[in-house]
Amino acid sequence: MTSFDALAGGPLPGASLLSATVPLPEPETAATLPPAVLRELAGRGDWMSSWWTVVLLAAAAVGVAVLVAWDRRRRAAARRADDGENDGRGRRTGAWRAWVGTIASGLLVILSVTVAVNAYAGYVPNTAALRTTMAGWGLVDPPPSHRDEPSERDGSSAAGSVTSTPVTAPDLRMADGTTWVYTPPGFDPAAPTRYPVVYLFHGSPGQPSDWFAAADSANVMDTLLEAHLVEPMILVAVDVNGQGPSARDTECLDSTTGGAQVETYVTDVVIPWVDKSFPTVPDREHRAIGGMSSGGFCALNLGLRHLDTFGAIMALEPYGDPGDGGRRMLATKEEFDANSPSRYLPTMDFPEPVAVFLDGGTESPHKDREANRRLAAVLTERGQTVELREEKGQGHTWAMVHVGLPYGLMFLSEHLAQP
Repeated sequence: MTSFDALAGGPLPGASLLSATVPLPEPETAATLPPAVLRELAGRGDWMSSWWTVVLLAAAAVGVAVLVAWDRRRRAAARRADDGENDGRGRRTGAWRAWVGTIASGLLVILSVTVAVNAYAGYVPNTAALRTTMAGWGLVDPPPSHRDEPSERDGSSAAGSVTSTPVTAPDLRMADGTTWVYTPPGFDPAAPTRYPVVYLFHGSPGQPSDWFAAADSANVMDTLLEAHLVEPMILVAVDVNGQGPSARDTECLDSTTGGAQVETYVTDVVIPWVDKSFPTVPDREHRAIGGMSSGGFCALNLGLRHLDTFGAIMALEPYGDPGDGGRRMLATKEEFDANSPSRYLPTMDFPEPVAVFLDGGTESPHKDREANRRLAAVLTERGQTVELREEKGQGHTWAMVHVGLPYGLMFLSEHLAQP
């Protein structure tokens, strides 16, 4: 076993060089959005993420189970009364009813647990999000490309537009990527207006449509724009699933073990495509990078490694190193360390300043919360602008991302230059 293989049981994310005697900051936890905005953003759920649905399904499961038990007792009493007469056909009918009832009760329990998990995690908050998620899976048609017919979410003066377009790079082992793009209300590609861009990275497992289903990014942006809390921005959700080793947990790395070249795909394929296809300002002052979970690591690592490309970072529930996915994508410990902010940040040079937003949940694992604080502390010590938040009552879920995303977008809007 090599020393690199032994890393699987190594230090916790963020627990390496960041363990120095640097005072750890306290995160902001207050909900500071205007009440009207909070109400608008809180009203996105329907029966698919309702705890009332969980209660009703559980009650139905219990009710069916009680009926099955009652029917069995009734039939047993009837057989005893008949002294075994005429019990053949009745016994078969009763057994069939018991079997159907048991299956129905079990299915209701499974549905109840599924909705409960979804209500907690916030992955599919409503039926519209379900369709978007299914589109991301390729089960239904996604929104068409902006180059073709209008999107199913057409833009207007009050609502932005969401489109999806295949952006592939087979030579980089990124043959199936689909990029989802939000353009703000009133967007007109023929107009002289140009926009800053925020690149978003999903978690693992995940897909770019998660940003418009679970995170509800389009509605969040529309709401913030209507409240004049952000400036108009284009959001680009990138597919960072590749091919080869760790295909669904690439950590946005350029693999040295035969896997996808995701970092190069982002910087050399996706960003040039966006700048060519949309009215952007193609410089670091107008470009930000963000992500959640492993995508939060992607945003942090790529943002820090490419200060000439990105001027701001939004890392939601991030990690300090690429973890098991990185061990499959990279061949050596040196490569792993070179892609671990928790290791290189304390000695990193900053030829350009970067603004960093870090967020997580108060119910997330302690090691993740401490890692976030250490990252914030070292970034601050290195002279960078940092905002650290934790969302009350939230764990490591998409529900936390939906709560924290407005604050992250406001931070990015504040620190990105406006055309």
